[in-house]
Amino acid sequence: MPLSVTAIDHLVIRVADLDEGEKLFKKLGFTLTPRGFHAGRGSANHTAPLSSGNYFELIYLPSGADMPFPERDEGPVALALAPTDGPTVHAELTALGFQVEPPRDLARPVRLPEGTREARFINGSFPPIAPESIGFFVCQHLTRDLVWRPEWEGHANGADRVTGVIVVHPNPGDLPPTYAKLFGEAAVSASDDSLIVALSGDKISFLTPGAFNRRFPTVAVPKDISKGWFAGATLRVRSLEKVVGVLSRADIPAVHTPSGSLIVAPSEAANTLLEFTAA
Repeated sequence: MPLSVTAIDHLVIRVADLDEGEKLFKKLGFTLTPRGFHAGRGSANHTAPLSSGNYFELIYLPSGADMPFPERDEGPVALALAPTDGPTVHAELTALGFQVEPPRDLARPVRLPEGTREARFINGSFPPIAPESIGFFVCQHLTRDLVWRPEWEGHANGADRVTGVIVVHPNPGDLPPTYAKLFGEAAVSASDDSLIVALSGDKISFLTPGAFNRRFPTVAVPKDISKGWFAGATLRVRSLEKVVGVLSRADIPAVHTPSGSLIVAPSEAANTLLEFTAA
């Protein structure tokens, strides 16, 4: 039986300087939440809640922070999946023969005009699976009204959902057995140069360097991808023209891909490839 996960919940992007990351992503046209702090961990974040129900997170991790993310100075490090229930996913992973830590109750304060409240989550670990460049976990929200609020969901670039993430791997053909075991064979589509995991309308795409270059011919693949390269994400927007206007005013270069999407190169977005596609 596949795991009881339904979609992408949020993308985690590590930034080396949270002040600079906040400025940059606001220039890219995103509305960010007030800064949040994780008690006892020394980390801090901003999120960009999207109106269709998921988001991305900019996180600052101090050196030596106890966080279960791949080592990387800056860029995408993890993908949280939305579970029907966090403890249920833990039980399913155990039944599949994986040894994972029990789910954890987590919280962070949220500053609102009426005062500070506490957003609460249940996070569940995934087993370490290839490629090592992307960390998976599940995130069950217990206080969704503190994560998604109308004043945070209106983005100048018109973004309304993270619809996919893009990972480069030297041989995606090695991956299907593990991903089919976790997500079910019906969710996994494999070809000679890609592996696609479909979660409702969202996609996790593992591409060979050749497939990536055909899709994004202006973006160079790093020389060492032995552990994979978590390149970035696809965001759905209402209008590509609106995105072009926002980026032009911010003097941030963007190019169209052969498929017609618009991309911002990793060098312009905290080592994160951003692909914008029209709804």
